[in-house]
Amino acid sequence: MERLQKIIASRGYCSRRQAEYLISQGRVKVNGVLINELGKSFENNVEIIIDNKIVKKEVDKVYYLFNKPRLVLTTMKDPKGRPTVADYFKNTKERVFPVGRLDYDVSGALLMTNDGEFANFVMHPRYEFRKTYQALCKGSVSKTQVKELIKGVIIDDDYKTKAIYANLIKYDPKFDESIIELTIAEGKKHHVKKMLIAADIYLKKLKRTQIEFLEVNDLEVGSFRTLKPHEVKQFYGLYNSTSKKRS
Repeated sequence: MERLQKIIASRGYCSRRQAEYLISQGRVKVNGVLINELGKSFENNVEIIIDNKIVKKEVDKVYYLFNKPRLVLTTMKDPKGRPTVADYFKNTKERVFPVGRLDYDVSGALLMTNDGEFANFVMHPRYEFRKTYQALCKGSVSKTQVKELIKGVIIDDDYKTKAIYANLIKYDPKFDESIIELTIAEGKKHHVKKMLIAADIYLKKLKRTQIEFLEVNDLEVGSFRTLKPHEVKQFYGLYNSTSKKRS
């Protein structure tokens, strides 16, 4: 017997967190019975219907690194008809979903998969996977402001957060713009944007260039590539169940 949200995730429909949301919304049926309470357990071979569609019992697991364009939602559908990441995966054999989120106006690295357990692992705050960003900023960003990001800034009124790494890449006097790079291991909503505001840095554009060892430098915006088996294993290899292991 397994929790319903875990069964849904293991079938590659979505992450466990998203499955819990679908259950609470009354969109899940098990063997024809509507289930809208969390915590119920079932046999792995039960029939599951979500939004009136049967969730297949076995699917091939797929993993993609996607270079998300700006002004694209990190959801599989939007009631307002705005572009979503699903628009870029219409021709893939398996149904995939995003691992975590990337703001509508932020471009760059985003993992897509149909492996709910993998998605749950990567998104779990315990493991603090590192994400690197490049920020195009207005004006000349000072070394003091960059150091402030590393020492720590206060966001959300009383939460102190710091960058693992931050550096001023260049300043362009012609356009009066700076490019800074920073790496964080947290993921609150609008996290990087709030950090820059706290350091009195005016953000113009933001791009996520890297998730751990995965970079999007060689990927055109709007394109994706399949992760190699050793890359998927490497994610699990970065950590064990209780402590972080860095190479």
